[in-house]
Amino acid sequence: MRFITGRVSFPLISLRALALAGLSVSPWVGAQGLPEAASTETTVSDKAESQQAAAPKFNYAIGAIVGSSPDYAGGDGRKNSLRPAWAIEYGRFRLSTSRGSAFMGHGLGPRESGASATLAQSDRFSLSAALRIDKGRDGSDAPILVGLPSVRSTLRARISAGYAITDRWAVGAGVSQDILGRDGGAQGSTSIGYTWPVTEQTKVSFGAGASFGDRTYLRGHFGVPAGSNSPLPAFEPRGGLYSVDAGVEVMTALNRHWVVLGAARVSQLQGDARRSPLTVQPVGYSVSVGLAYRCCR
Repeated sequence: MRFITGRVSFPLISLRALALAGLSVSPWVGAQGLPEAASTETTVSDKAESQQAAAPKFNYAIGAIVGSSPDYAGGDGRKNSLRPAWAIEYGRFRLSTSRGSAFMGHGLGPRESGASATLAQSDRFSLSAALRIDKGRDGSDAPILVGLPSVRSTLRARISAGYAITDRWAVGAGVSQDILGRDGGAQGSTSIGYTWPVTEQTKVSFGAGASFGDRTYLRGHFGVPAGSNSPLPAFEPRGGLYSVDAGVEVMTALNRHWVVLGAARVSQLQGDARRSPLTVQPVGYSVSVGLAYRCCR
């Protein structure tokens, strides 16, 4: 688990002007006529506002992230990158990069690039489904991986749930599955997070979580098949807990549209993932900073 978060309005035609016009044209309209017109106006206005609130809203964010992270889970090399970060939301549907969701203010919950939809939502509970492309891994990611079978790219489906215990504390869980049968297996995560609103413009989020995988998932990412071209000894991991992590994220709104994001995370491999011959450095850290323009939350 990982840390583990535009409006279009239409003018309303007020009936007050019609009521006043009726008063000037018809002198016999008494005092009883005005409250009736005002009541009609309130009813129409409330109904229109209710319909407007229920209408889907379009939001988007576009920016860039500079980051540094391990070259692979368990590796001792570094991978530095400059990547675009964007998100598009329409009602309960979202298409985004992993950091794009952060710019939209979705906190430290599980973030994966792809398409997602909110299936159910209340004041404290949410349930969502998502599809994303898992790019996998090949021998070019690090010298130690040369001679090992590649982790093939695939399409993963994910179900996630979140619950806000209080206005600041929240928990979440999710499970994803390789739906193309390309040996990606199943992976799950749990998380707990705390959000501290420092000011109206700045909030700090703290999170911690754990990640799990079945035998197929761990075999692909941490296993060494017998008979491979790798000089490493054969190793076949079992499924279970493979990583715990913790992180902090700071987001500041420079103005109505521009936001700055900074994040740091540390993770530690567990169980068979830590005992794998592929694991050179079981503790890894990543840092990132980004800037984005968002509209129209």
